[in-house]
Amino acid sequence: MRPARPLARRTLLAGAAAAAALVLGLNLVPASAAAGGGLTTDQRRRADQLISVFENGTTVIQYGYAENINDGRGVTAGRAGFTTNDGDALKVVRAYTEQVPDNPLAAFVPELERLAAAGSGDTSGLPEADYVTAWKRAADDPAFRRVQDAQVDERYFAPAMADADRLGLTTALARAELFDASVQHGNGSEYDALPALIARTSAKAGTPAAAGEDAWLDAFFDVRIDDLTHPANSATQAEWSQSVDRVEALRRIARTGNRNLDGPFTVTAFGATHTIS
Repeated sequence: MRPARPLARRTLLAGAAAAAALVLGLNLVPASAAAGGGLTTDQRRRADQLISVFENGTTVIQYGYAENINDGRGVTAGRAGFTTNDGDALKVVRAYTEQVPDNPLAAFVPELERLAAAGSGDTSGLPEADYVTAWKRAADDPAFRRVQDAQVDERYFAPAMADADRLGLTTALARAELFDASVQHGNGSEYDALPALIARTSAKAGTPAAAGEDAWLDAFFDVRIDDLTHPANSATQAEWSQSVDRVEALRRIARTGNRNLDGPFTVTAFGATHTIS
C-alpha cells in the first residue's frame, strides 16, 4: 500500500520540480505512457499527471524522489512511492540492475532483500542517507526511469484496468480513479487494498451495471475516503487521513462532467491548482 505524501512536501515540490524539468529537459509525464487499459494515450498521460499531483504536488513525474516519511515502511522512493519494507523498491532495483549492473543502487540489493523478507521498516542497516543519494543519482538515467514506468504498469496500472474491465467501467475518470487507488492502496488481498474497496462499494451501491457508473463511482469515493480515515492498518492512519483531498479532487472533476478527461483542464488538490494537459 502506498503512503500519502506529507502536505509540506507537496507545496515545496510544486514549483521546484517544474523549474527543474525545464532546466533538465524532462518530460512532464513518462515517455513510455501509451494507450491501453481502456484509456487513450492522452487519457493515460492525464491520469499519470493527476497521480503525480496527488503524490508529489506537481505534474512532473518524480523519479528521483526519496525519503523516509516515518510511516513504518522505511524509505519511500520513486514515481509511485516504492518502499523498502515490502519488496516494491527491491523489484525496481533488481530490474534496473539486470539492465545496468554497475549502477548506484546495486550494492543495496542484499539489504533490500533482507528488509523485504522481514517486512521491516528499520533502515539502520541500509544505510538510509546513502540509499537516498543513490536513488537520486540513478534517476538521472533514462533506463532507471523506464524501469519505474514498467513497474507502475505491471504492478498498479494493469491490475486496476483488469478490475475496471471486470466491473464494466467505461469512463476514463472511473478508470483513472481505480489506477490512483491501486497506487496508494495497493491491489493485494488486504482490507485496505483496491479489490476490497471495490467489493465494499458494490455491496453498498450495487454493481456499476445495476447502479449506473456515475453512482457507483461516487460510492467508491465515499468508501475510499472512509478507508483513508479508518484504515485497518493503523500505521497508515496519520498519513492517509491527510490525503482525503486526492479523492475529493477526482470527485470535483466528476462534478464538472469531464468523465473523458478531456484536456486541458485544471485540478485543485491540497490547496494548489494545477493544469492537466
